[in-house]
Amino acid sequence: MDYYKLKILNHKRKIITVLIILTIIGTASFYYFYYYRNSEEEKIIIDNSDNTVVSINEDKKIYVDIKGYVSMPGVYAFNESDNARINDLILKAGGLKKEADTSILNLSKRLEDEMTVIIYSKNEVENYVKTQELLKNKLEVCELKLKNNACIEEKEQKNNDVININTATKEELMTLNGIGESKALAIIEYRNKTKFQDIKDILNVDGIGESLFETLKEHIKV
Repeated sequence: MDYYKLKILNHKRKIITVLIILTIIGTASFYYFYYYRNSEEEKIIIDNSDNTVVSINEDKKIYVDIKGYVSMPGVYAFNESDNARINDLILKAGGLKKEADTSILNLSKRLEDEMTVIIYSKNEVENYVKTQELLKNKLEVCELKLKNNACIEEKEQKNNDVININTATKEELMTLNGIGESKALAIIEYRNKTKFQDIKDILNVDGIGESLFETLKEHIKV
């Protein structure tokens, strides 16, 4: 009698062991097919138009060039999903130099691929503001006070011809963004000694750096 009871007990133990093993296998299979496979399916989407498989987990990169008065000018990469702003780019470039002036920049502007950001110096901003105020005053005098039909319209002034830095007068040079009276005189003084052979030679003029050159290069010639 004890023999049969022992045999039945051993048989039950085997059945319980098998059930436990099957439960473990079943649970592992459930987690694999439910979680792992689902996560894999979430990684891709299929464009039904051409059956192109696209990973939705791949974050597109954007590349932005920053120049001028920052600690480390250069090209920086951001994830498109970061929605990074110009201020984030400045921080990534090591921050502003002490000569920098961002008063005319929108630091909250969202970055876009292939964007170029130029950080100006306080001197460049000051000259720019003076030039714009001077131009505005001249236009007001001509158009509002004198009522002269020969006056240059503001839109024409903005789209004027490229200026020859070897022959332009002081006043013509001062119509360039960032060029005030002191820089215009410095350009004239330089060319009186050495003619400009290339527009990049303007970088040899005191007070004209890379950031200012970037704004000038499309509007000057030799």
